[in-house]
Formats: sequence, structure tokens, C-alpha cells
Amino acid sequence: MRRTVRRVMAPAIAASAMLGVTLGTSITSNAATKAASAVKVGIVTEKTGIFSAYTQEWLQGVKIGFQYATKGTNKVNGHPIRLTTVDDADNPTTAATDFNSFVGSGYKIIGGTVDSGIATELAPLAQKNKVLYISGPAAADQITGANRYTFRSGRQTYQDVQAAKSYVKALGSGKTVLVLAQDFAFGQSYVTDCTQAFSALGDTVTSLLVPLTTTDFTPTALQVQADHPDIVFLAWAGATGAPLAQALDQQGIFSSSKVITGLANTATYQFYGTAGLKFYYISLYNWESPHNAVNAYLIKQMLAQYKAYPDLFTADGFVWAQMVVRAIQTGQGTNVMKMIKGLEGWKFNAPKGPQQIRTSDHAMLQPMFQVQLVSTVTGVYKPVNLATLSATQSAPPVSGHFG
Repeated sequence: MRRTVRRVMAPAIAASAMLGVTLGTSITSNAATKAASAVKVGIVTEKTGIFSAYTQEWLQGVKIGFQYATKGTNKVNGHPIRLTTVDDADNPTTAATDFNSFVGSGYKIIGGTVDSGIATELAPLAQKNKVLYISGPAAADQITGANRYTFRSGRQTYQDVQAAKSYVKALGSGKTVLVLAQDFAFGQSYVTDCTQAFSALGDTVTSLLVPLTTTDFTPTALQVQADHPDIVFLAWAGATGAPLAQALDQQGIFSSSKVITGLANTATYQFYGTAGLKFYYISLYNWESPHNAVNAYLIKQMLAQYKAYPDLFTADGFVWAQMVVRAIQTGQGTNVMKMIKGLEGWKFNAPKGPQQIRTSDHAMLQPMFQVQLVSTVTGVYKPVNLATLSATQSAPPVSGHFG
């Protein structure tokens, strides 16, 4: 039985302030300004809230991605990029207001956000206003195929589940699988994908969806304990992962059930203690799994600029910047249909490896990873790559055609 409590968001009191940064050198001459005017690019994303840590690493990837894609000039065809980032505070009303403010100010390229529920609400605004919307790093399947004006820069939940499918198959058929997730578009998308994928293996799939506002996870852990699942598919995001893990551990869930989950930020590797070393991890990105020149560039620049390695969503930010540069190259940042056509079918090398934007529904085809956490001699946990799924192996089914 599916137990779910729907998410309710309070309306925003006021739109967030817009802070703009021009990436490149300003042109002072009137003639030069007309010939190489700045391209305005807007980002609506969560800078405060439970997903704010994701935004920070994603924006670091955006900065380095622009450097890479523009060969260090931060200009495209002579046009500097004027990037403006606003905080939606994980509020859909604020996000919509900011999106419309960008449109009213003449922005033709808008990106973000972290929250899948908000991203699915911004997608129709892109079509309504005929602007290019590149979401990121929201993962809900519904973003793919939303409309001709909407693209995604990261993976979707279907690709996560495909990466987990061989884990579930290896544990044998006839198992009970509980999908434990947050009750919004992100978690709901996992329930749909897991039910389809694991039922086909002969397993029984149920779900427990938890409101985003939850802070006391003891009742959640007790419910999981009462269900006695053979496998827990843990699909979680944000700062509440730590108290959830503690509650599950206290009720012995990690000992009684096999746990499959996504490898999250580096800071969370030790959330689950030694029990986490036995989990089955899927990985959308960790800096040690891909081996290619683009990832090497990202790692080098992260160390040079931030004294840190790339984290979970750094590569997604990098890809978002690559897509923006491609759009400007093909449509000058003003001709939306030319930018769309320039992105559709585009094949490129990203930190994860070869990626492609599917023309029919704008799915982002990309590699996925299976990893294992190990403890080093110093007690630090690190991922070891077990397998890489190609972009073809993890590709989602086509979800509509734009014609």
C-alpha cells in the first residue's frame, strides 16, 4: 500500500533579489557594444533550503564549465555572458516569479533548479514565454519530454533505477522492495520507475513517501521495520539524510534489509557508519569513476580554484554551462528556435564521458555508475567503481515527440 502525504508550499512574500555577474570583459564603445553585446543568462535555483549544498557545488561546476567551453574567455562569438542567479528558497511561487522576471527583462536562456517539483512547474513557463529552459540538477522524469523549449542538464530517476536493476536481480526474484523517498516529484518518480523495473524481475514493490518538512524520522523508521522489506531502495536528497539514517540505524534496518541507494555528497559518505560499507550504491557522478580529459580538467580546476574535488552535482553544472555555450553558438543567445535546434541531437564529451541530447524528447543520454564505498587506512570513506553503464544501457524510454 502506498502511503503518501502531499507537499504544500507557502506562497512567497516577495521575489528574491537578482544579483548579476558578467563573465567577460565589458565593451565600452557604442559600436562594439552593438556588435558584441552581452548575452543575458538567468539561473533560478535554491541557495537557501535543504538542497542548498547541491546548488553550491552545481554553481562551481557552472563556472568551470564556462571556462572550459569558452576556452577561458567566458565569451561566445565575442559576446560576454552576463549570468544572473536568484534564490528560489525552495518555493515554487518565488521560482515562478523570478522566472517571469527574467522573461520580462529580456532573458532568452533560463536555468535551474535543484527541486524537481519546482522544475516541473517552470517547464510550462518556458513554452508559454517561448524561452529556452535548461533545468538542472533536478532529476524527476517529468522534465524529459515536457515541451520543445525545455532541456535537462543532468540525469533522471529512470537512469538511477536502471543502474540499480542488476543489484536487485542479483538478490533473487520474489523479494519485497520498499521504496523509501520524499513526497514530491523526485520521490514519486522513483516509485514509478522502481515499480516498473523491479516488478518485471518478479519482485513486489511498495512505497513509503515522507513529507519534505519531516524532521523526526523515528515514526518513519518504525514503519519500515514493521514492513520487514527484503530490500530498501532509499531515494533521498538534502540535509535531512543524516537524521533519517540515524533513525533507520537505531531500528536495525541496515542489518535486517539490503539497502540500495544513490551515492550522495562526499560529506555524507560516513552517514551510515560501517553498515554503509555493505550498501549497494548507484552513482550519477563521483570524480574518481570517469577517466577522460574533460573530467581531468574539472578536477584540476576544482583543486586550483576551490581546494576541493568535484562533488555530486559539480559535473551537472559543468554540462549546463556547455549547453548554454552551445545554445549561444547556434542562436546567438537571442534566436530561441535556433538554440533549440542546436541542442537537439547534440553529442559532446562531458566529465562523465560521452553524452547526447535526444532529439525526440530532450532526454540527456549519459553514463551511470555502480560503486562501492571502502574505508581507507586513515578511516576516510571513498568510492571504488564497480561498473559503468553506457549512455545506451541507461537510456530512458522516449517520452513524447516534439515533431
